[in-house]
Amino acid sequence: MSLPRARLDDAQRLSGGIWILSKDESHHLVHVRRCRIGDEFEGLLEGCKLMLIIKGYEDGKVIAEETKRLPPSEMKMRTVLLTALVKSGTFEDILNHATELGVAEIVPILAERCVVRVDDRLPAKMARWKRIIEEATKVSGIDRPPLLHRPLRPMDLREDMLPSLRLIGALTDDARPLGGMRIDAEGGVAFAVGPEGDWTKEEISLFLRLNFIPVSLGPNILRANTAAVAGLSYIILSAEGGLS
Repeated sequence: MSLPRARLDDAQRLSGGIWILSKDESHHLVHVRRCRIGDEFEGLLEGCKLMLIIKGYEDGKVIAEETKRLPPSEMKMRTVLLTALVKSGTFEDILNHATELGVAEIVPILAERCVVRVDDRLPAKMARWKRIIEEATKVSGIDRPPLLHRPLRPMDLREDMLPSLRLIGALTDDARPLGGMRIDAEGGVAFAVGPEGDWTKEEISLFLRLNFIPVSLGPNILRANTAAVAGLSYIILSAEGGLS
């Protein structure tokens, strides 16, 4: 059984290796994970993992002592997920699973067939999406959350923001089987997943201009969240040497 985990991004570090956790993370440890004084937990901070022990409470906040440093998460490949901004529950599911799988960056794409539109509520939505990502890091023990970009239109994508290998899930006749693609961990991979109903022809053309390769994820039509998980799983396992 894995230890409880808490993020330390908003924690206060005092001298002597003492940490005062935020109220949200303290609530998670005490009321969700049922931790008590003397219990150990893992603290996640970007580029750093710590082992801590709960020493007490103050004003609803956990006071913990750092006992040792743990090896940080290793990212063997830069994986960038470009995902159409699909309906809320499905998009949040993609954020969860993509984070757990270890992607480096997530780029929401404003596709023509997206039912979700960006409006003046975007800052609140971005804040919620980042919280979902941070929660997912606690499930998988990832110290460095993926970078979440602001939503972009396909025409706003630039060469310099993408890894060398670029794949796009597409329902086109020329799509290659993803299982036949050679994944080079050193160069990194960008993987694009479209909305329900797939990309438009114009959008496919824009991706092709950026040297994206159309790939197929099998004979069945997949929902966006299923396609994201299936594609990313193959890509990341291939880079880790788990698939031959």
